[in-house]
Amino acid sequence: MRSAGVPKGFLHHLALQLLRQRPMSGSEIMDQLQEYTDWRPSPGSMYPLLSLLQDEGLIRPHEDGDPNLKRFTLTEAGLQEINELTVHSQHMRNRNKSMRKIYWRLHMEMPEALYDSFSGFMDAFEVAYAAYKCDPAKALKLKGVLDRAKGELEEKEV
Repeated sequence: MRSAGVPKGFLHHLALQLLRQRPMSGSEIMDQLQEYTDWRPSPGSMYPLLSLLQDEGLIRPHEDGDPNLKRFTLTEAGLQEINELTVHSQHMRNRNKSMRKIYWRLHMEMPEALYDSFSGFMDAFEVAYAAYKCDPAKALKLKGVLDRAKGELEEKEV
């Protein structure tokens, strides 16, 4: 079974995002990507990318005391690039909405009215999460909303 292609520049973006969280080796980045996306880039993609990012001054080796594992960390230039990429997050949201619609409307044949409600819910969740993610109490409230909605969907009489 062939998986869908990865958009150009996506691995570059994801590697920097992951390195923003903590220092990682190429294999750790590949593991994390597989966990998040069910796609594992090949070493032939990952290691040349890490070399390029290092040459561009976006990452540097991280000194962590493990001589058997070469981890990398973001430089100030790498952090600045990540911050600039977040300006383009609307583009990523739009692509996500397009993929969501293709999957639910076309592939799963969801009726338009049901999709409109579902899509509206997802959009409202995204806005709420963006507003609440820095406030643990509000995030917990949002989790409660989701848990209640999940419970209602799991009831046999929906």
